[in-house]
Amino acid sequence: MSAVGISSLAGGHHHQAPHLLLLVVLFSLASAASYGMAAVLQHRAAVRQPAELSMSTRLVGRLLRRPLWILGTALDGVGYLFQFLALRRGSLPLVEPLLVLSLVFALPVAARLDRRRISLADVLAAGTIAAGLALFLGLARPGAGHPHASAAAWAALTVAIAVSCGILALAGRAVPRHRAVLLAGGSGTAFGYVAAVTERTGHLLARGAVHALTSWEPYALVPAAGVALLMTQSAFHAGDLRLSLPTLTVAQPVVAVAIGVALFGEHVDVGGLAPLFESLGMVLAAFGVFVLARSPTIGLGGTEPDGRAT
Repeated sequence: MSAVGISSLAGGHHHQAPHLLLLVVLFSLASAASYGMAAVLQHRAAVRQPAELSMSTRLVGRLLRRPLWILGTALDGVGYLFQFLALRRGSLPLVEPLLVLSLVFALPVAARLDRRRISLADVLAAGTIAAGLALFLGLARPGAGHPHASAAAWAALTVAIAVSCGILALAGRAVPRHRAVLLAGGSGTAFGYVAAVTERTGHLLARGAVHALTSWEPYALVPAAGVALLMTQSAFHAGDLRLSLPTLTVAQPVVAVAIGVALFGEHVDVGGLAPLFESLGMVLAAFGVFVLARSPTIGLGGTEPDGRAT
């Protein structure tokens, strides 16, 4: 995001100094880079595992013996740390869309591992993602709200997320052809919920570690992240990265932004024609994601064109 964009946000509804907003953006970009590299490495390990391990904890057990997957998981941890730091200072509608850039950061890593050149089409798709995000964020002027909600609202949200993930997991088992996409949708949904709980936990920590540890939110992160991790690895295991990664990449910010606006009262500009062009920005970013994911550099992910692991 440009300095002009940062200043625009600072003058909008964030009520933060430009240097603090810049810090949020930098933390978000570092998180996206870590997540993108992690996805490439984890996919290369997961896709080689037996098909019957999908949505089984045995899949994670086997992956724990793969150095490539362990490195990817470590990068996931780094990405989460940067995401946590960003959400302590920023809102879900600002931080989560920037994580869409994880696919852009995954591109050079995949190209290096497969000894491929990045094509002009790849560069144009990456540019489309960046342009779409700039359009959305520039017009939405995402702003902070109140990162807390009633127990009833949290309970309703938790049930809705759990049911959605359960339905997508069952559908993935019932429709093997679309398993990677369905499980990735469940993973993105779970990670959107994790992002919301992470933001709430970060604000609780601002009032002291004891206060945070006597609240339920930090403890909810463990099972929620566990479900998200299992669904992600199962989605990677189910097929080409071109099927799972774009779905996960788009689903997570959509769910997280919806929670931020509905549950935390975080700001997204809805005046005049802003919603129209915000939607256009989101469509452009999603289009770029799905085009880039079909690139041979990203899409094959350590498999031959017929889907056999190499």
